[in-house]
Amino acid sequence: MPALDGLRALAVLAVIGYHGALGWLQGGFYGVDAFLVLSGFLITTLLISEWDRSGGISLAGFWVRRVRRLLPALLLMLAGVAAVVGLFPGVLSTAHLEADAVASLLYLANWHLAAEHASYFSAYQAQSPLLHTWTLAIEEQFYVVWPLVMLAIISRRSPLARVLCTRNRRLGAVLAVAVAGALASAAWMAHLVPAGDPDPSRAYYGSDSRAQGLLIGAAAAVLCALWGPVRTRPGRWVLGAVGLGGAGAVAAMWSLVPDTSPLAFHGGFLLIALACAGVVTSGARVPAAPLSRLLSLPPVRYLGRVSYGMYLWYWPVLLVMTGARTGVRGYALLGLRLVVIVALASASYRWVETPVRRGALPGWRALVALPVTAGAAAVGMLVAVTAAPAASAAPASSLSYLAALARPAPSRPAPSFPAQGSRTGTGPVRILLVGDSMAGTLGVGLAQVAGEYGAQIVNEGQAGCSIAMSGQIKVLDFQLDPSAPCVVNDPAALLADMAGWVRHYDPDVVVYLARSEVLTQNLGGRWLHLGDPAFDTWVRSRFRAMVPVLASSGAKVVLMTTPYYDTGEEGSGDAWPEDAPSRVVEDNSIITSVAGASGATVVNLNGLVSPERAFARTVGGVTLRCLDGAHFTTAGGRWLAAKVLPGLVKLGRGHAAAPITANRTNLLPSSVPVWWPKLPCAS
Repeated sequence: MPALDGLRALAVLAVIGYHGALGWLQGGFYGVDAFLVLSGFLITTLLISEWDRSGGISLAGFWVRRVRRLLPALLLMLAGVAAVVGLFPGVLSTAHLEADAVASLLYLANWHLAAEHASYFSAYQAQSPLLHTWTLAIEEQFYVVWPLVMLAIISRRSPLARVLCTRNRRLGAVLAVAVAGALASAAWMAHLVPAGDPDPSRAYYGSDSRAQGLLIGAAAAVLCALWGPVRTRPGRWVLGAVGLGGAGAVAAMWSLVPDTSPLAFHGGFLLIALACAGVVTSGARVPAAPLSRLLSLPPVRYLGRVSYGMYLWYWPVLLVMTGARTGVRGYALLGLRLVVIVALASASYRWVETPVRRGALPGWRALVALPVTAGAAAVGMLVAVTAAPAASAAPASSLSYLAALARPAPSRPAPSFPAQGSRTGTGPVRILLVGDSMAGTLGVGLAQVAGEYGAQIVNEGQAGCSIAMSGQIKVLDFQLDPSAPCVVNDPAALLADMAGWVRHYDPDVVVYLARSEVLTQNLGGRWLHLGDPAFDTWVRSRFRAMVPVLASSGAKVVLMTTPYYDTGEEGSGDAWPEDAPSRVVEDNSIITSVAGASGATVVNLNGLVSPERAFARTVGGVTLRCLDGAHFTTAGGRWLAAKVLPGLVKLGRGHAAAPITANRTNLLPSSVPVWWPKLPCAS
């Protein structure tokens, strides 16, 4: 069935193009679903053929063939990743890589990644090089379960055999199970992803929610087995039209339906599976149809034959061959990556996959060699990771900055308790930190050593909420609503919360720090960012409204400049727009001008953590910034404490000697925000 090789080729190219940031392939990730449908179709076809031929199904023989087909190439890829990690520690090292490798070998990577909330759609720069092995896990789990399901229905020893006494009745029962399972899987996926959920990891990786593609392919195979060969011209025309219609739907989904579309997780994966099944059925049954001939062209067929290796190697290659390392961008970078991917896949196909599949390791040798090689690959990965410097001693959440933005704790009301204690003029100076997660992470380190400088930190940094937020924001590939206490289209809500914090905590100094101003935001129905005159005016007006609120109890107000950021790069090799240094410069210009006009004090945080006027993760031998290229580590906060706390304490000492207010409370929030563990930050 040469047309199916062609579909494989287009599917893997769609996935690579999607991660290569081809704007017109915003739904290219659906290429994975073509592989799932193909697997369901081909495996079910093989099982039915064996049953028709011999009257039974050899499970051992089936599973051995699957292992010989899939495991050798996976082991080769794992060995390659281990070699890169061992020889070039900073290139592919990421948190818990050894656990990722073990999960990949056990074909449990999908559940492992779901548990880690590792986003398939985020381009976080420290993502695991084994992220893509989730699909292999789902397929292997299907290969274990589906033959058992079929045997329970079609085997002569099955209790159902007495009822389903003919071939067609038994196949009809298999068809019913496949269709019902696909519909249940699609409904379950929709249930798992509420509207607007920014983290669909569980639904995307789950075998239960992704079974729909495999089962649609299986259903198509059963239908073909029931119908038999297509011998009439009208029948071939109908199937040819089905294939063309399916191809048109696939093209539309690949180009028009991104992962952020409401359709994606609410029927989109079922639709793409049905469309792919139309292409598969047409290609398998009508090889002379125009679409089948197009998919059977020799170059396309060749890429299809090596598509498994292409899929295995594409993700590590994309992570290694970045725009920064190669010096090229866009289509040139994509072309260079494709050359390397096809070369690696071709070598794997010729010298590893084909020999093993054709019996290079016959009999017991294969049963011994494959598990031994798998164990060696796991040990090699462990040795490589252990020998590499600790470049990624961080939680394994590849949602990174998004993790903090997406699911912070609900906004809690500011506490209101009777005043406790009194100011003496010699006690600690109370410093209230407000802003987004930048303020929140800075507060973690500052609080650990604040007492040494005569300070007390009140950490109210709120992830995903800053003074300029009103509408949705763009972070990496995501569009998100601002998080509580910000309210969409109600900019006064945050000011009200700030006023409550100032009133109840009665701070001596209030410090504002945020990154969110540099993000692209929806303002009045338009996507704007710093550098756009309308957005600059908006940000300036919000700062002007905020300063009097923060100073309402007599506290000194400090505006910290925002530092430079480096959250990785898009698949095209370009830096993310929100990391543009020009946005940081404009933001800090606004901060400085507003402070000068309002009497607030400016602390040049950017100058401290970006001494070379560019992003720096490490300064003076101290790792200041997290792996996400944005937040502060606890070590960074402690380092900055020596730079900023003495000045803040001096600034607030006068207010610390004044009488306390009636509402002042000593019941303070934790200095460690609840979302802190989700960030890839070293302790």
